[in-house]
Amino acid sequence: MRISSPALLPLLLLTTAVIFYKYLDDILIGLTKKEVIPYVLTTDDVAAGCAMTDAFAPLLTRISNNTKSSYQLTVLFEFLSGSCFEFKAWEEELRYLRASYVNNVTEAQDARIKQKRLLNQAASKQFKAFRGLGMVLKEESGTDCPDLAAGNAEFYWLIGMLGGVQAILNDLSSEGGANVPLDVAYQVSRGIACLDDQKWWGVPKAIQAAIWVSFPGNKPAGVDPLMLLQRSIQIGLENRMRISQVLAAQVYIGLGDITQVKKIIRYDAEIKDQITSNLEFRFLDEVATLQLQAISDRLWTEATGKRTPIGGLGRFSDDPKNAVDTVDINDIL
Repeated sequence: MRISSPALLPLLLLTTAVIFYKYLDDILIGLTKKEVIPYVLTTDDVAAGCAMTDAFAPLLTRISNNTKSSYQLTVLFEFLSGSCFEFKAWEEELRYLRASYVNNVTEAQDARIKQKRLLNQAASKQFKAFRGLGMVLKEESGTDCPDLAAGNAEFYWLIGMLGGVQAILNDLSSEGGANVPLDVAYQVSRGIACLDDQKWWGVPKAIQAAIWVSFPGNKPAGVDPLMLLQRSIQIGLENRMRISQVLAAQVYIGLGDITQVKKIIRYDAEIKDQITSNLEFRFLDEVATLQLQAISDRLWTEATGKRTPIGGLGRFSDDPKNAVDTVDINDIL
């Protein structure tokens, strides 16, 4: 049967449109990798980074879902977007604590509900970041570690694994609304072993330690997770990155060891001016710094009804009036 020229026109237009939009997608992906991602990772303006992440994440995630080579966009932007939702959840937690401090039950209940909603959104996005790593594994078989030799593949693998562990923690805190399977913890503890601990700021071992403390059934025999955490903190500071400190603080909060939590925050405050952020990944380090600030705010608000005073990071409401602790940067390098 012969097809007339008019009948071919719609097919030709459709084909042209597909090619055109594929071309636009490639341009957007290339521009994002060349300009947007370097800006977000190196800025110390966390608010601006969050605004850019929220603006770009939906579109870029849609595009990257169809392209193995651009899976990094899903991993990075969903993880960062989840972190930004965590910031909002922290403020609701402080509102809850302030209301509890003055026995305002209704306000406290409302704040807790809003906090859990935000943590649910954070967990959902962080879980998407973790699942984004599946694009790397599609062509892998019989191995826990994919080929991470190309480009910045190791960095995105690290971010995806961080997304997995944070998704579990936030999902548990929001009563499981994001439906993050607990076996993600097992997958992360194995997958993060693909990275060199020294190269990646002590974070791989810190993640494993956090998982082994939270889920002891996965812990290898003869391993002391808390010793691993302490070593990870040192490696992180040597590399001017504070992510391991945050993971350690979260672990000690879960254990109820507030003395250790305060020690971590004091230590960071003492050396803050002696250790500048790793400029290549400044945004991540600034986020970690804000997370430590948020933990300090929580402890202050529980005790006094107010967050950490200006210039008060590293001190706590029950400290002796004249207590002064000093830390020499040479002690950790």
